[in-house]
Amino acid sequence: MDLRHIRFGIAPTCLGFLLVAGCFSGSKSSEDETTTDFRHIVRAYDLVLAEKRRPPRDLAEIEKVLTELHAANLNPPAKDVLTSSRDNEPYVVIMGANLGATKSSEILAYEKRGAEGKRYVLMMSYDVEQLSDKEFAQATFAMGHKPSAN
Repeated sequence: MDLRHIRFGIAPTCLGFLLVAGCFSGSKSSEDETTTDFRHIVRAYDLVLAEKRRPPRDLAEIEKVLTELHAANLNPPAKDVLTSSRDNEPYVVIMGANLGATKSSEILAYEKRGAEGKRYVLMMSYDVEQLSDKEFAQATFAMGHKPSAN
């Protein structure tokens, strides 16, 4: 994907996201940093789906889109977006899920450890939630993913 494609082919989607996120309001968003990171990640995931007509196969595809969006001043650097400020670990993003095909409560991405007994998760429904360790252990994940024991 090159920036021309983003500017002319997918720019309306990005512009819509920015307007919804309040980026043009002149005020800081009240959304916490982890939620904002997940919104950037899901946007990149969606852009890979739109361009390649398939889900991302690896994190490098998402990172490439985030880097291109950063070059257009649409998000922070990819490394910052892909790392939780709460546990300083890279987010776990499940590859291969057909995002948008169904609005399920399965988890698409999550904090590796979280903080204070809670983790932020990004659901296939595009919702961002905070789960307790117990709730996380009982959750279902996209593509039958099983989190590794920390």
